[in-house]
Amino acid sequence: MSSRLLAALVVAILVVGLVLFLRSFARLLAFPASRLALPPAEQLGERARILSFRTADGLTLRAAWVSSRSAGAPVAVYFHGNAEAAVQNLPLAAALADGGVDVVLAEYRGYGGQPGRPDEAGLYADGTALLATLTAEGVARDRLVLVGRSLGSGVAVELALRAPPSLLILVSPYTSFPDLGRSLVGPLAPLVVPDRFDSLGKVAKLACPVVILHGTRDEVVPFRMGEALARAGKNVRFLPLEGRTHNDLPELPALLLAEIRREGGG
Repeated sequence: MSSRLLAALVVAILVVGLVLFLRSFARLLAFPASRLALPPAEQLGERARILSFRTADGLTLRAAWVSSRSAGAPVAVYFHGNAEAAVQNLPLAAALADGGVDVVLAEYRGYGGQPGRPDEAGLYADGTALLATLTAEGVARDRLVLVGRSLGSGVAVELALRAPPSLLILVSPYTSFPDLGRSLVGPLAPLVVPDRFDSLGKVAKLACPVVILHGTRDEVVPFRMGEALARAGKNVRFLPLEGRTHNDLPELPALLLAEIRREGGG
């Protein structure tokens, strides 16, 4: 082997190794999971219960169902954001239940003390298994509302594409993971970001009404991404939240209730 060929081979190996390292590092950045677990069922309160469900790849996960105690109430499945866990959204669920909407707080593999490691395909599998469990519990599609916040927006979009709910609400949604990654690694993002969550490529194909809520001063997911999704969709109601940042949304429970009621539920 000539020295030139050997040098080229060494460079190729180094480049491949660098790309693999960056892809692993990107996944660590993408899923900074909270380990806060849901408490035992008896500590959730009278209106709440634990749902256990099993994914297609054999994981047993837990979600929390907070009931409004209203017969035939809408059921909002809430897919939380990054660095969060389902348990942290119990106050939100209680507020919606007070307003006549049942809430199921979804949990992902690797989050909230759950087994497994998160990635795009895994989160889709988790959501699919949870919705199948709700169907088995008697929740019809015309009662189902999917709510995805930040990370969860990509999960909710995919699930709505597979089986349209009555309403899809996206809170602080991104266009895709590679688009978000460009702020960290520039034009290399499509190469080194292994998870796509390509909501921009899916939103026009959705067969359900869509509501997008996005803070105009969001410092984590740029406001322009919410705008881009709204432009690309067919049946989208876009609500800019003036002056709000990524984690400063005190009016979120009231906004969710208003939009669910607007579509005929609650």
